[in-house]
Amino acid sequence: MYSYEYDEITGGLLLNSSPLGFSKEPRPVYYKELDILGFDQYWSYDKNDTYPYMWAESNNYYYRGRKVAKTQGGSLYTAPKIVILDEPEPYGEPLRFVDIPSMVKKNETIMERLVQESIKKVYNTYTKYKDDVDVFYVAFSGGKDSVVVLDIVQRTLPHNEFKVIFGDTGMEYPDTYDVVKKISKYCKQNEIFFKSAESKLSTDRTWECFGPPAVTNRWCCSVHKTSPQIMLLQELTGLKSFTGMAFTGVRGDESASRSVYEDVNLGSKHQGQFSCHPILEWNSAELFIYIYQKNLILNETYKKGNSRAGCLICPMSSGKHEYLKRQCYQDGVEKLVDKIKSTSGKTNFTPSELSQFVDLGHWKTRKSGRELNFGQDKHIVEISKSKTSITVYALNNRWKEWAKTIGSFIEITPKKYTIDYQKKTYSIKIVVNNNENVFTFPNCGMAKDDIKFMSLFKSVIIKSIYCVNCGVCMAECAHGCIDMSNGLSISSNNCIRCYKCHDLHEHCLRYNSIRNRIGVEKAMKGLGRYYSFGVRENWLRTFFKYEGSTQFWDTDGDSMVANKKKDAFLNFVKDTGLAKFNKVIGHDKYTKYELSEFGNNMSQLGADSENMWALLLCNLVYTPDFKWFAKNIPFNETITLYHIKTLLEPVMENDAKGLGKRNIADAFKIMLIKTPLGEDIGLGICDYDEKVNSSGNEHIALKSFYRTTWKNPDPRVILYSLFKFAEACDNYYQFTLSRLMNHSIDSAGVSPSEIFGLDRGQMEKILNGLSINYPDFINASFTHDLDNITLRSDKTSQDVLNFFMEVV
Repeated sequence: MYSYEYDEITGGLLLNSSPLGFSKEPRPVYYKELDILGFDQYWSYDKNDTYPYMWAESNNYYYRGRKVAKTQGGSLYTAPKIVILDEPEPYGEPLRFVDIPSMVKKNETIMERLVQESIKKVYNTYTKYKDDVDVFYVAFSGGKDSVVVLDIVQRTLPHNEFKVIFGDTGMEYPDTYDVVKKISKYCKQNEIFFKSAESKLSTDRTWECFGPPAVTNRWCCSVHKTSPQIMLLQELTGLKSFTGMAFTGVRGDESASRSVYEDVNLGSKHQGQFSCHPILEWNSAELFIYIYQKNLILNETYKKGNSRAGCLICPMSSGKHEYLKRQCYQDGVEKLVDKIKSTSGKTNFTPSELSQFVDLGHWKTRKSGRELNFGQDKHIVEISKSKTSITVYALNNRWKEWAKTIGSFIEITPKKYTIDYQKKTYSIKIVVNNNENVFTFPNCGMAKDDIKFMSLFKSVIIKSIYCVNCGVCMAECAHGCIDMSNGLSISSNNCIRCYKCHDLHEHCLRYNSIRNRIGVEKAMKGLGRYYSFGVRENWLRTFFKYEGSTQFWDTDGDSMVANKKKDAFLNFVKDTGLAKFNKVIGHDKYTKYELSEFGNNMSQLGADSENMWALLLCNLVYTPDFKWFAKNIPFNETITLYHIKTLLEPVMENDAKGLGKRNIADAFKIMLIKTPLGEDIGLGICDYDEKVNSSGNEHIALKSFYRTTWKNPDPRVILYSLFKFAEACDNYYQFTLSRLMNHSIDSAGVSPSEIFGLDRGQMEKILNGLSINYPDFINASFTHDLDNITLRSDKTSQDVLNFFMEVV
């Protein structure tokens, strides 16, 4: 919240009253971290962890206000390189401790102001929601954030008015379990309820059933953290449908996605549950000062250089952090590394190659069970002549229980059944051929309700044959209809058919993680339309200057767009809708294209317009390359060109030499760096080096990028995107916000939330504003748990563009 500077006198941090624009998340550095990294080869210091010696911001080390060293690189098995920039003390004198007591004293006044604001936030939340909430609790993790939140909450509320719940994943640092023991003892002494929530499935069991978690498949959070906490709170409250208020340690400075949180959120983690973030605006400087000021428990993992207290192995961790974790907790880390190796599909790798595979983090990029060495799909879905059949190889009777969640279910004979759905009775027949059970649906066609029914029934089959009772579905059911305590039992009397239990990735987290070749990613045609060249902003600027005329193509775009670059750019202007074919003009394949009506509009906006590029992206996501990017590149995660190539493997199996994947990666590299689609729109904030040699040849080396939210989304662009979405979905102009936010659905339309990284809260605000300002185009309602969106069917996406032309 407050900006800080380094105090040369105390060696500590000094807050000032001006607001902080961006925090570099400083953290204290103790001797243990210096030893682990090898700084003892350069500096002299006492092996005493009473106080820290200096501070670190990311990989940079600061001693009494001066940057004295930095680290580079590092991986699970490789130590980061140390770069000494300055001598901390003259003549090699020993390092001096940070004077923590003096630092705390200097920051006393400003910290009291900050703490009182957080206390007020907790108190106001409690008084506002106490009549609507069944249980208040601190979501405790054992890290610095949750330690501070617990202290603030216990200072604010009566100790019998809240509980402390620790989500035990079974993969926590040993130091974190030490903190939990101390906090448990503290809570007992102060009459605060404390309990750990853990999955009934062990970590060994889940990693063997699900395979290791991955960047785009983090089943571990739901299975080992969120669901156990929900089920524990159900038990404690005696209510299946309870409303909880979690006091969390979420902070806006920790990530771009968290920076858009509000103080209190509804359903951000679990439907119907509130979250209050008392320290949302705090930075790490304030956190550590508070911990020292109040003499709170500091997880020993921070003294060893770990910036966060989390799991021993995490697909979101990388580089130096992985090295430190293994050095600190080798036995626990290696146990999980062995799980990665033993479940990997790289069965032809030598032990050395497999270790390198793990060290480089390639295991984190898997998208399905195809990269695992166990399990086969147990079902197949086939569509022939508009009729769907489902073949199941390991049928069990659990499907009959799950069928109740669709509608009224009747067993006529052991091979004939009916299910009522949307005022229609669907017939189901089963034909048994050896070990195959073939489900057919005689009166199910391809109408909208038929398609929805089939999606739900496929979910029924998947949930019945892949389930290992992880409990996620049970936790998702707000009405307590699902009981997995003794097999599976679903109460059809209480089920309201909300279908929340079906709204999981691929309907079942385990199936989503292990799904194999049957029904997995389809090979995509048309990828690589921009070769290795991509597109550059100055190409489009020149194209607009010549109004897309013959002169542009005949001059090779003022000599910038020659040879194959011209083919790449032609594909781009076709894909964006900027150009249309006219067979009566021109003299070659390029000059037979002219500006379309959309192209004329965009030309008026100009290449400097951020909205223009955002509108182009709304069109581009309906073409192979950009649709793949929007669907597969996660937000707020570090991505390299290698990651892109790895993610492309399932849809480019025939690209044996990898040249096609390389071209696509290179094309995206250029477009992320050389157009506003990258940093301005959010497709990729890039870390790269750019050089131009003596011959004028340009070389761009992209180290990594991360996809982020469009910082300044124009509601009119979102409205355009919504109409594009509706038009792609067969002119389906009525849908829900929940549908737009569910990106796991295989759909012809691409949601604006998926394109621009907008969360539910942002979408609600934009949609409400659009309903007020453009009532002739859209009506959106978010009341009484309804989230209906209706677009005017007599309007089109082209009509929306008129709003941009009015101000040109």
